[in-house]
Amino acid sequence: MDTRYLKRAIKRNAVGRWVVSVKDGINNWRQYQRRKQYIPALAQLVGGDFSIISSNCFAGRIMQDLKMEYNSPTLGLYFMFPDYIEFLRHLEYYLKEAKIEFVEHSKYPLGDERRADRSITHHWYPIGLLDGKVEIHFLHYYTEEEAASKWYRRAARVNFNNLLVIGMDQNRCTEPDIRDFETLPFERKIMFSTHNIAELKSNCFMKEFSGKESVGDPYKCADVFYSYLVERFNHVAFKRT
Repeated sequence: MDTRYLKRAIKRNAVGRWVVSVKDGINNWRQYQRRKQYIPALAQLVGGDFSIISSNCFAGRIMQDLKMEYNSPTLGLYFMFPDYIEFLRHLEYYLKEAKIEFVEHSKYPLGDERRADRSITHHWYPIGLLDGKVEIHFLHYYTEEEAASKWYRRAARVNFNNLLVIGMDQNRCTEPDIRDFETLPFERKIMFSTHNIAELKSNCFMKEFSGKESVGDPYKCADVFYSYLVERFNHVAFKRT
C-alpha cells in the first residue's frame, strides 16, 4: 500500500491520529534542526521591508523561519510554471489591479488530478484565475473567501523596490520556462533547477535532484534550498528600510 494512503487509514481512529501527530512532530523537529544553521545567514541577507515572490509555498517557509510579516501573497499556494512566468511579467498589474475569479476546474488536467487526490491535498481547495489568465492553486486554503481575502491583503503589502523572486523547477516547468525566467527584469532572482544551464545567471542547478523531473519539496528539504540561497546571495545585502 502507498504510504500516503496508509497514513490516512491509520488516522481514522484516535490512537492512529495520535501516533501520526507524534511522528509528524518528530519529523518537523528534525527538519528544523537541519535548516536552523542557515537561518541567521538568511536573516543577514534579508531585512527590513522586503517581499518574497515564489512559485510555491517556499516564501512561507522563509517568512515563518524569519518571523516576518506576511508581506507577499505567494504562500500556501502554487502556480503552474507557465502561469507563473505570465504573473511575473506583469507583476505590479496582477498584484495591484487584477481580480480573482474562482473556477470549478483547473485548465490543466494535472491540477484537477492533484486536487482530487486526497493523499496529496487532504482537502478540497479553491482554484482562482487572475484576470482570467493566471491560475493559482490555493493549496492550503479551505474557502474562496479566505483565499481572496488573504491574497488581496498581502498583495497590498508587497514592496516592489525590495524583492526576492524565486522560481522552482516544478509544476510543468520546462527548460524554455527556465530561460524565460532568466529574462525577467528582477535584480534578485533565483531559479532552483534540475537543469545544469551554466550560461543562465539566475539558474541554480541542484545536484541533489539531478536527473529527476523536478526539485524536491521545499518544506521537507528546506535546508538544502537554504544552503543554495545563502551561497548565491552571501555577497548581497538586501535593502533595509
